[in-house]
Amino acid sequence: MTISKEKQMITFIVWLLVFPLVFYSAYVYFPIGRPDWTNIILLFIMLFLTMLLPIRFKNVSISLERWVTFTIFFQYGVFTEFIFIQLAMLILLFSEKTSLPLTHKFFVNAAIFGITSIVSGFVFYVTGGTMESLHFGHILFYGLLYASTYSLVNNILLKIYFAWHQRSYSLLSKGAIWDYISTLIMVPFSISLYFLHEYLGNKSLILVGIPFLIVLITIKMYNTSNRLHHQLAHAGKIGHELADRLLFDEVLQTFIEKLKNVIPFDHAYVVDLRSERTLIPLMGMESGAITKNVQGISFLHEKSVDDGLDMYKTKIYFNENEIKTLKNIHFKNNASSVMTTPIIRDHATEGFLVLTAERKNVFQTSDIQIIDILTGYFAISLEKARYFENTLNKSEKCGLTKLHNYRYLDRKLNEVVNDFHLNKIEKVSVIVMDIDHFKSVNDTYGHESGNELLVKLAKRLASYQNENDILARYGGEEFVFVLPNRSKEKAVAFAEKIRTEVERTKFQVIPDLSINKEPVNVNITLSLGVASIPGDARTAKKVMRNADRALYIGGKQAGRNKVGVFEKQDNTNHEETQTLPNV
Repeated sequence: MTISKEKQMITFIVWLLVFPLVFYSAYVYFPIGRPDWTNIILLFIMLFLTMLLPIRFKNVSISLERWVTFTIFFQYGVFTEFIFIQLAMLILLFSEKTSLPLTHKFFVNAAIFGITSIVSGFVFYVTGGTMESLHFGHILFYGLLYASTYSLVNNILLKIYFAWHQRSYSLLSKGAIWDYISTLIMVPFSISLYFLHEYLGNKSLILVGIPFLIVLITIKMYNTSNRLHHQLAHAGKIGHELADRLLFDEVLQTFIEKLKNVIPFDHAYVVDLRSERTLIPLMGMESGAITKNVQGISFLHEKSVDDGLDMYKTKIYFNENEIKTLKNIHFKNNASSVMTTPIIRDHATEGFLVLTAERKNVFQTSDIQIIDILTGYFAISLEKARYFENTLNKSEKCGLTKLHNYRYLDRKLNEVVNDFHLNKIEKVSVIVMDIDHFKSVNDTYGHESGNELLVKLAKRLASYQNENDILARYGGEEFVFVLPNRSKEKAVAFAEKIRTEVERTKFQVIPDLSINKEPVNVNITLSLGVASIPGDARTAKKVMRNADRALYIGGKQAGRNKVGVFEKQDNTNHEETQTLPNV
């Protein structure tokens, strides 16, 4: 959450008005009881140690320091509790991970805790609660009333604060509910320590305080172990999912998406390192969305030895000052902590994973082992995907023309038609082309010359290809264009353009059957057929059949060197093929 300078100033003014008034009221109207300074110092040590041991339950961080502050209240009253809670707040101030300015955090928390202390203490006294009572029922009832008021007032003030910043905060949210529950659970501990202190003095801390801290340490260790187990379990799942992905982009996307379940980050980037110098972002997650058009990170220069980006080890940059040591990287998003990990294969660094968070100290040293395991899986999966795509390209490419072949065409056409049925595109057009009298070219100049002509025609057709168009050699002397989101009318115009320009082109070949091997110019013509979805068909197989039919009926049978257009009559099963007149 970003806090404007104006709101920071207003917060300071509110603190300036509230804090001295609360301090004065607590000191004058709720003075300290009989002070036992040794006991107060020991309780402060307990408070400090408790603040260092927050526990996590169902992704909610719970600090249990109130068992100490409530004990202080029962023994010494509002003013001492007020001082203690302010000290506890200062400990939290420097240990909690947040991107808010420290001064703003101090003013907000000091005001909220101060008001909470004075209001809950007032409710305790005005309803009949008394200090130094040894009546169990009295202390239990008014202790629970005090604790309930304390938690409720604290959450109401938080709700007001968040509403001021136009953010929602429910008094029945998961965090608020756990605050109520943990507060009530702490009351019995505080009351127990209160009564034990009356009879045993400071020895009571041995019976209650030390066991309490041991339980917190045990829970903390369990949370750490459980977090590591959770991370390792997710790492194993990610490894299996990466192994199932065969395409390069699929591996990238799966890795970034699943990584979010293991490592907390706001933005993630996979960066390619080419020739050990050039850094190029391949894919990223920005504002929760996967994108190849990465905007949040840029590199000012080529990779250098002293740019701060470690080639061999995972590094964590906990705050803005440490991030400045990454001299070559510019983060456009608000990056307050960063983790960089080299992607290594065969002992060579081929890229980097860069994670950023908008809060300080988000990444932990325990994350390094997990991220190293995951990038190992990732590097292997990327290599496998590269190998698969290279093999796929070889199996789906025409060795002669270097265009894609029928296998590729069949797969991609089915994908495009599937996109149409999923409403990702509105239409699909198909153009089938065949060289007229190609056999005579082979007979006149030889098959090698015919192959040379096919290669040159393929290059010419590829020059017409847009980014989303699919061009393939269908077989023999036939070629196919698949045009996603291209209307039939535009496809017909495109086909006529191809027909006209090919007719005017002189293709130079070396006659294979000639003795002197002198280059000759060969003129050829094309017959073409056009059909589209949804007007002429609804399936990939049907639209190809109809385009092929238009080619032979409207193109070949109509005299060749023509564009045949498939036509389906409305409300009937009658089909026709029209021949586009040559211009």
